[in-house]
Amino acid sequence: AEEEEEAEEEEEARRLQAEVVGSASPPLLSVPCRLVRLLSAQPGVLQLHRDAVRFLPDPPCEAEAASVAEDRSSCVEASSVEAARPRCWPLSLLDDVAQRRYLLRRVALELFLASGRSHFLTFEAKETRRRVHARLLSLCPQLQRRGATARWEGRDLLEARHAELVDDWRSWRISNFDYLMQLNTLAGRSYNDLTQYPVVPWVLQDYTSETLDLADPAVYRDLSKPVGALTDDRLAQVIERYEQMEAEADMPRFHYGSHYSTMGFVLYYLLRLEPFTSHHKALQSGRFDHADRLFHSLGQTYHSCTHSSSDVKELIPELFCLPDVLLNRNGLSLGTRQDGQAVDDVRLPPWASDAVDFVAKHRAALECDHVSERLHQWVDLIFGAKQRGPAAAGALNVFFYLTYEGTVDLSGLSSAEGRRALQAQIENFGQTPPQLFTSPHPRRRPAPPPPPLGAWP
Repeated sequence: AEEEEEAEEEEEARRLQAEVVGSASPPLLSVPCRLVRLLSAQPGVLQLHRDAVRFLPDPPCEAEAASVAEDRSSCVEASSVEAARPRCWPLSLLDDVAQRRYLLRRVALELFLASGRSHFLTFEAKETRRRVHARLLSLCPQLQRRGATARWEGRDLLEARHAELVDDWRSWRISNFDYLMQLNTLAGRSYNDLTQYPVVPWVLQDYTSETLDLADPAVYRDLSKPVGALTDDRLAQVIERYEQMEAEADMPRFHYGSHYSTMGFVLYYLLRLEPFTSHHKALQSGRFDHADRLFHSLGQTYHSCTHSSSDVKELIPELFCLPDVLLNRNGLSLGTRQDGQAVDDVRLPPWASDAVDFVAKHRAALECDHVSERLHQWVDLIFGAKQRGPAAAGALNVFFYLTYEGTVDLSGLSSAEGRRALQAQIENFGQTPPQLFTSPHPRRRPAPPPPPLGAWP
């Protein structure tokens, strides 16, 4: 169905491009932009007409394509010449528009269609984004009625504009999974951009038992601590490192040099599914990474995240809803590890009979009372009060300074070499989400009692 929709969209875009080229009436607004899709940032022109938004890609010249093909230092630029085609989105189908960051700059918009699809556009300057956003609101009354004008960025966003969402979660009207997805969306995490992909927590720590008892508190990860501080040994290392950095004045102190969500980690988990397989290989010079570094076992991955000094990754939503991420249905030749094990389907914990069973139990763990009573603590670390400042330092939750917005601005660098180096850092080594709120997140209320017998419809 998705392939058919893509084909229909492509055909419509070709027809509308011909109309634009042959039309005597100019667009209401025309600005340069880039269309971001996973690893690609296709340069082109965004045109706003009274009935549609149109994206017309720049035709890549042969010299540009050759230059990009030879230089894979910037994955975004390297993919920008791929799959260039015009696109068109009728304004009548535009369901929402959200202001976004791109490479830690507030210069992007994400368009949400009634079909459920979304498209991520980035501009050269914040003022250009403001003009496009304002014109879209003026052309689409449905956006104003649905509150798109209230979707702004900044601290206290959740408290100021979305108290109803928090209450829906606290009152059990939405699930833990749905709440995390909405928080990710509010914080600008997008399925269109691998550098700021939605992030969700590890909730279990038992990947060795034959059975999984969700009533046993011992099977759960401590959600009040970052992944990098879950074991005593690692905790001591993190504290010692932070204290030793105190005398160094060349950069702010941090607990972790890596991040909990990066483009590489997303491709690590989604390796077995296209188009992520191809993107993974593109970043590895056309081949798969060494077998010992591929996603092979859930238990081993969790052990690495809680014991390795350079690995603090959290999870992605697919591990709670999509069994296919664990299966090598495409028969990929992923190699053999040094211990002699061939990498094929992801190795599951003994308590999961197959990939479907794992996802079902994993999702049940996320939604259980134990996690529901503590999920607000993890939200504080990632999106809230313990994300920045003294509270983050006290929670052992400070990451490398270039993962935070406001520490440096790409547009302010005069050196092209410096801009490329900083862009590569931002693209590859993680971006901390915008801080949604600064006061501690309230905990979930006790679960409501089940309805009495005979009350079911």
